[in-house]
Amino acid sequence: MKNWIHKIWEGILAGVAHMVIALLGVIMRVLYPGQVIFNDSASKVAIKQGAILIANHTSHKDGFFAPKMLSKQKVYVLVTRKWYDKKFLNPLFRHLRYIPINLEEQDAAWMVQAETILKKGQCVLIFPEGKLETDGVSETFHSGFLLLVRHLNVPVVPMAITGGYRVFHKQTLRIGSPLQLDLHAKGRLSVVLDKVAEQCKQEVFALVHQEK
Repeated sequence: MKNWIHKIWEGILAGVAHMVIALLGVIMRVLYPGQVIFNDSASKVAIKQGAILIANHTSHKDGFFAPKMLSKQKVYVLVTRKWYDKKFLNPLFRHLRYIPINLEEQDAAWMVQAETILKKGQCVLIFPEGKLETDGVSETFHSGFLLLVRHLNVPVVPMAITGGYRVFHKQTLRIGSPLQLDLHAKGRLSVVLDKVAEQCKQEVFALVHQEK
């Protein structure tokens, strides 16, 4: 009986979550008119077939804006447990395309979820800075996501989110070419990953500066 009630309740929550996200999508499109700019067709192909998307992170709206702009493709977003576990947000996150990650300790569970998603030809959006940029200063890119790239050999597509979410002003998602990353270079793995993470950061912010 309890299982039956639980299933009904989860079904109701799922329905509410999708209604809320649809309403927020309409509001976002009105308040922040958005456009997607592809630098070339290779990025379109990569996203269609499934890829890891990496982007700069200046607002909590980023994790909602980018997937909405890429609505033709299923995009799952990596979100910190600090937000995922919040009482009023968790019912939404659990029934939508969000993957929780614990940034306070080692966490491999997110990689298992992401691997399943990527193998289905879907996308995972990651903000490698791990937190919002402050005072316009970019943060170091964490290299953990590159372990997944190295394991699956999936494309990494850089993106730049610009516009500042100013009401009724254009918000832009610029998408660059899939990156050429040497994750099997000689040397200590941690050093190789950190070097490639810095390359990823440079590519993302090169796209950011294209909009300025």
